[in-house]
Order: sequence, then structure tokens, then C-alpha cells
Amino acid sequence: MSSDEEIQVAESNSTETYPIQAGALKKGGFIAINGNACKVIDLSVSKTGKHGHAKVSITAVGIFDGRKMEDQAPSTHNVSAPFVKTEAYSVLDIDNDGQLTLMDGDGAERTGIPLPTYPEKLAAEIKEAFESGKEIQVVVTSAMGIEQVTGTKSANA
Repeated sequence: MSSDEEIQVAESNSTETYPIQAGALKKGGFIAINGNACKVIDLSVSKTGKHGHAKVSITAVGIFDGRKMEDQAPSTHNVSAPFVKTEAYSVLDIDNDGQLTLMDGDGAERTGIPLPTYPEKLAAEIKEAFESGKEIQVVVTSAMGIEQVTGTKSANA
């Protein structure tokens, strides 16, 4: 190897996903399709074919954008599933740019999370509740390097 050759390092998202057999997926579980974290909404398994593998057809929706995606894989082969984490935060403030100031259960503040764009009515619901003086909690979901508000929760729960 000469000194002018460059070594290329492929980026790995190994800390963002883990392997799971396609046959072990379940409805409501998570899968990474084309680099997007998705929730499985339908699975169907075809019979074993001439090459010896049953195929799993997976239908899923993106957890951050709601787009419907499909994938197929032999049931014994591994597919990538994202590590998905959800946390509830109390909304302390919403600035003019739509950035949220949040507080977790331990009293630590978080900033830099914007109002959600999906689903469309969620941002309006959060703003309306905050402006009317109600105590509101949001659910922040993180997966594959993305953090986004994906829902609300009753603060009294």
C-alpha cells in the first residue's frame, strides 16, 4: 500500500440498528427500510419456494413521516431494526421559531426540538394547549439519529 492511497471508511449505523430475522418480525414492531425507521403494520409469509426460503412481505409506515413502505426478505435472513426510544417531557415554552423548551421527569431542561411536522394537526394541538395555559406533555421519539415529537400525553397521568 503506497502512502498516497486513501483508506475509505464506510459509515456504519451499527449503533442505530440491530439485526433481526425477518421471520421474527411482528406487527407493531420496528424495521429500518431504506434508512428510515418504520413501524410494521402488516406481514405476510409466502410458502417455501424452489430455492428453499419462505419470503416475508413487510408493510410498514415511517414513524417520523407516516410514509408507507414495503420490503421483502427471506424469512431466515436478517433485516435491520432500529433502536427506538420514547420519553415524555413537559412543555415549558414554545419560541417564535417553533422550538420547544422541555423538561424531563428529573427537572433537566432540553431545547432544540422543533414542533412536529407530522402528523400535521399535532403541532397546532400542542400550541393551542400551551397558549391556553394547560400543562401539556409531549412524547419525543428517537431513532436512527432523529428526535421528533410524535404525540402528546396527559400531564396528570
